[in-house]
Amino acid sequence: MIKIDFSQSTKISILLPANPSIDLVASALALKLSLELANKQITVHCQSPMTVDFNRLVGINTIGGAIGNRNLVITFPGQTELVDKVSYNMDTGELQLVVVPKPDCVIDPSKLKMVSGTVVSDLNILMGITDLSEFSQTESLVNQKLVYFNNSLDPIASCLSEITAELIKSQNLVINSDIATNLMQGMTKATNGFTSNKVTKKTFDLASWLMENGSRHQDEIQASSFPEGSIPAAANPDPDWYEPKIYRGTSSS
Repeated sequence: MIKIDFSQSTKISILLPANPSIDLVASALALKLSLELANKQITVHCQSPMTVDFNRLVGINTIGGAIGNRNLVITFPGQTELVDKVSYNMDTGELQLVVVPKPDCVIDPSKLKMVSGTVVSDLNILMGITDLSEFSQTESLVNQKLVYFNNSLDPIASCLSEITAELIKSQNLVINSDIATNLMQGMTKATNGFTSNKVTKKTFDLASWLMENGSRHQDEIQASSFPEGSIPAAANPDPDWYEPKIYRGTSSS
């Protein structure tokens, strides 16, 4: 049974690799929506922008780019005992940070360092990533708690959406129509409409469970979806086309 302990985590980051498949993005968003309903603070990040291919997934607009916060952290290694106070002013139209040293102390400006803020999460889920080298921002994950969420959790599963559905079901996490719909889209795409040779009875059992929990089919494109006049109307036949047809043979003398 697939199991991940979320009980000790309140802030969770779900991290996607560059150019993820619909299966991966559907899994990430489904897990995000489920954990949010369990009162967790969830963020999803991807190393590449989302494309129009993902627009049918619920929550696609919540996926962010680079991980970490946007804070700029200024440090003075080895200078802590020398600092009396820190202040700032913007009177000149520029941000000026003022570091006031203690009496008879001198601060070494050469030790000034500026770095971006790091990830502030209790748990980081690497979705579809098998090795940290696949992730470009490894420096942001130093000393962070990591969980690899990939097909190795269930090697015989047809796709990651199936594994995510199994996780949500087995751990009694919250599921609703949006979550079920995302997972069904991921499974359908990854298995080519459930025709892949990796599809098993469990795949269909979980698909059935998703349908029971409100999975919606993608809307079929109807003619009404197109602007008026973009589809040529069929020409009406001449009125005599509807008249009875009388066959007259030729006579020979």
